[in-house]
Amino acid sequence: MNFDPGRRLTMGGAGLVGPIDEYARFSRMLLNEGALDGVRILKPSTVRLMATDHLDARVTQRRWLPSKGTVGFGFDFAVRKSQPQTAEENRGAVGEFFWDGRETTLFWVDPANQLTAVFFVQTYPFDTTLHRDFRAAVYGADYLGPKGD
Repeated sequence: MNFDPGRRLTMGGAGLVGPIDEYARFSRMLLNEGALDGVRILKPSTVRLMATDHLDARVTQRRWLPSKGTVGFGFDFAVRKSQPQTAEENRGAVGEFFWDGRETTLFWVDPANQLTAVFFVQTYPFDTTLHRDFRAAVYGADYLGPKGD
């Protein structure tokens, strides 16, 4: 990670560090609507608020989410709003929420399939093919969402 002390804007997640297993526990807590190992950390309503798209429909330029498909933005996460439309888009389920980092890290929470994934690599520049391939390995290359959707 490269830190620039002269930088005027400090991003909330820039330089955030922690063990991978703790990140996995964090994602399981989100999947369990704010509870983990019998301890309530967040209210379910808080997790739903975090994982709900809050972008105004008039925000149409979303170049900051390339290859992610039709997504919005909740408090802290990108939120999948529709099934993958092209083969280039990442596989996933409507309602999942996720984020990735500059060095190609990724995590997502998929309530429809009751799964979380944490993918940590240190690849720069950002490599979208790693995310696409990892998601295809988890879901299958043709996955468009849970049966019945």
